[in-house]
Amino acid sequence: MGADDRLPAMLNVARYHRAHERYHSLLSLEDAVALRRDANSLQAVADRLRDDAPPTTTPPGGAGFAAMGCTDLSDASAVTSVGILFMEGEGEPPELAHIRRRFTDLSRGWARSAGWLAEKMDAGWARERALLEPELVDAARPRFAALTRTTAAAHAHDVAARLLDTSAAALSKLEFTPAAVRSQRRYAASLLRTAAWLATMAAGVIADEGATLGLSDPDWTAYIDELEARVE
Repeated sequence: MGADDRLPAMLNVARYHRAHERYHSLLSLEDAVALRRDANSLQAVADRLRDDAPPTTTPPGGAGFAAMGCTDLSDASAVTSVGILFMEGEGEPPELAHIRRRFTDLSRGWARSAGWLAEKMDAGWARERALLEPELVDAARPRFAALTRTTAAAHAHDVAARLLDTSAAALSKLEFTPAAVRSQRRYAASLLRTAAWLATMAAGVIADEGATLGLSDPDWTAYIDELEARVE
């Protein structure tokens, strides 16, 4: 099959993948913002734990006041932003558990997309050499420019997945109940800080990926214009 015979299929791929990358470049930026928000919340709690404070005293109200906030552990900014509230007699704040699950789920999704993209890009680098023929060579530069950014996106997803999976592992090293945190206060603070910093690095990697991927739109368009001039 000659290069000209492949043009309709190549044009189809270009049109739909330009649209797909528009979506994914935005999604990466949104993921980065959400990660930074979670990381900031973890840092706020960690900062609170690094301040020595006496535990909450038992109120005179009895059982009706059993769900008192732990004044030595809870940070008002974290409570108002994502609801991380340590309560007397309760277990780990569910919001911390939710953050850990989000990190785990997102890292697994990025790892899957990294593997899928890497496989497709390997095929793409070989397939698109058909553009090096005399009649199509003017379409080669923009196509390989876009392909370079998508290949880099696969690597970025892999690195971000590793960072975020390690962040989730840090959050799994300790049961963040009031009793456990009070018994290892400094360690708990360091774990939260480490998890936050790793998540922040992951956010930076994925934000850079999203911003860079968005730069492919002019190259996709130039490539599509070259193919359309030969097909239509």
